[in-house]
Amino acid sequence: MNANGPSWLSAHGKLWYDDRWYRIAWILWPQALGLLLFVGLWLHHPGQGVIPWAKPVLEAKKTPTQQTTQPPLNQPTDQLEPCKGNDYGSVIPACTALLQSGTLTGSNIARAYWYRSWAYAQTKQYQLAMNDLDRAISIDPNESDFFNDRGNVWLEVGQNERALQAFDQAIQLKPNYSIPYGNRGIALYRLKQPDAALIALDKALELDPRQSLFYQYRAAIYESRSNWRGVYDDANKMIQYQPNNRLAYDYRGHAYFAVGQMQAAINDFSKAISLDPKIIYSWRMRGRAYYLMNQYDNAMSDFQTALRIDPNDRTTMDYINDLRRKQRGR
Repeated sequence: MNANGPSWLSAHGKLWYDDRWYRIAWILWPQALGLLLFVGLWLHHPGQGVIPWAKPVLEAKKTPTQQTTQPPLNQPTDQLEPCKGNDYGSVIPACTALLQSGTLTGSNIARAYWYRSWAYAQTKQYQLAMNDLDRAISIDPNESDFFNDRGNVWLEVGQNERALQAFDQAIQLKPNYSIPYGNRGIALYRLKQPDAALIALDKALELDPRQSLFYQYRAAIYESRSNWRGVYDDANKMIQYQPNNRLAYDYRGHAYFAVGQMQAAINDFSKAISLDPKIIYSWRMRGRAYYLMNQYDNAMSDFQTALRIDPNDRTTMDYINDLRRKQRGR
């Protein structure tokens, strides 16, 4: 019988309606065939089943514009690196480009303005420095350093009262931070309030005894009060932390001079001159120490050098006249 012909289809129809078992066979045999196929596959792959366990879907391969690239090995890890350094002429445009790049977030924005403000201040662009400090503070009003540097800019432009306010805000935010205490002392010193200045400077140096600048201002107050032991001690501290600090040797030399230790004074003034030979004070004071040791030729040589630095210095002229009178009276 041709399975493709009409006679096969007629016979199939007759058997389907007349023979109940024929109908059952046609319903069941496809299912039985499928079951046999399943068993065969299972026997061929024992323990695995027909469908393998699903694997994680692999991430679609990204196009070059989608891929996250690693930074070059020589790229600085510090995002704010362009804003740092001592070449302020280069720091300012580099930091400006970084601020305009849109890559900074959060506190890094405030700190970038802060770094740039320092560069502006060092190049005496004080209004621009203040603008950047105002921006930094508006972003992060809880950072003591921002207020401290705002005070420093006010000091630079002679606004000592405003500087005091900024230093007080810095101290309020960070009560154990020595720098704003010391800077507060400088502002008070300039406002001719030495007692209050001493309190602030003492507090700063109590918190951090390594701050040479604050010894300098305290020594100046001691000098004005003829507290030579205080001047001597603070000058020694300055030399300890900054061995090439010319002013420290001038202070200590003056302390020696005031108590009559002329050779020690000459040694310190000589050291100050070696560090900076353009400062008239060191020559003048060493000359005076030579004069008091009756070394008149050395004294005159130093006084003349001082006059070459400043021909109109009245104190040096007085010393020369005194020396000439002394020589005439010998």
